[in-house]
Amino acid sequence: MKALVTGGYFDQGGDGVVWLVDLATQRAEVLLRWTPPAHLHVPTKGFAGGSLGADGLLYVAAHAAVVRIDPVRAEVTGVLHQPCMNDLHHVAAMDDRLYVSNTGLGAVDVLDLDGRFLGSHALLPAWANARRIQGDDFPAEAPPVRPGWSGEPPAPWSDPREDDGYHAIERRSAPFHRLKVPDHLHVNHVAQVDGRLLATCFADGALRNLHGFDEAARLDGHFLHDGIVHDDAFWLTAIDGSAIELDAVTLRERRRIDAFAVGHHGWCRGLAVTDDHLAIGLTEVRRARLPRHRWADRAPDGSETSVLLLDRRDGRLLSRVNLTDEARHAKLYSVLPIEVTA
Repeated sequence: MKALVTGGYFDQGGDGVVWLVDLATQRAEVLLRWTPPAHLHVPTKGFAGGSLGADGLLYVAAHAAVVRIDPVRAEVTGVLHQPCMNDLHHVAAMDDRLYVSNTGLGAVDVLDLDGRFLGSHALLPAWANARRIQGDDFPAEAPPVRPGWSGEPPAPWSDPREDDGYHAIERRSAPFHRLKVPDHLHVNHVAQVDGRLLATCFADGALRNLHGFDEAARLDGHFLHDGIVHDDAFWLTAIDGSAIELDAVTLRERRRIDAFAVGHHGWCRGLAVTDDHLAIGLTEVRRARLPRHRWADRAPDGSETSVLLLDRRDGRLLSRVNLTDEARHAKLYSVLPIEVTA
């Protein structure tokens, strides 16, 4: 299997990278690097998740933009930015639409391939996001989704947050799209599953049906990330190394594979599924910058940034490509299989 792998680095560069990974030869090369312009530069970000469109182009999320890439020519062919974009996590290219996980805003925005905004599946009220864009934040433990029936205005917001080393404390120091802001549900990934538009929500382990805004399923105790449809199954990754197979119709769990059982571990999110294989993407976790969420029942020592190729039947490790970068602390998101012609 060959795949395009999207990612970036936990340093001040803010550049996105696409690796070309060959899991047969266990080698990788950098296909493309993208340095954002000054008005889109956000340290430690780079590329998040993306997908290949029917037009053969790669659409990938940067922190505050959708970047369009021609993988054959290895060049950026367009950058789409709106001031309301913040912490984009995934771009799902489906038919003639782009579904953008606007994680910082708590929404999935829908665009056409020309970049025209068509609408949004918003998971927070408009007044709340308006205030957030202007520089305020609701307390993380009490997002404003249940105001009650009293008719009174929502309670004033306080700002009890302490510096956690990640979120922007002084919110008016930069435009909204460049800030690292608290979010509510942390929408990670979007997929069409048996006629439903499902979003994986990291914060509560829910799969939300964006057509009806209901919980289609919930996997308690899991911080979910990627969601990939293959045949009659919907596969998910969780950051603890779980690859979970659900029935695509009922969304009931069929089985799960522990990717860490093969002797390699890291923050788990990237996923590709074929008839015979699972490709799992890991990101190195370091003690100097431990994640805010409990990611696994193990120490970060020895974790790595890599792509693992597993046998889909029994979870055996078939090959591995190590992308760990000691100097820059590489991280990866999407793993996208490609057909390579001779």
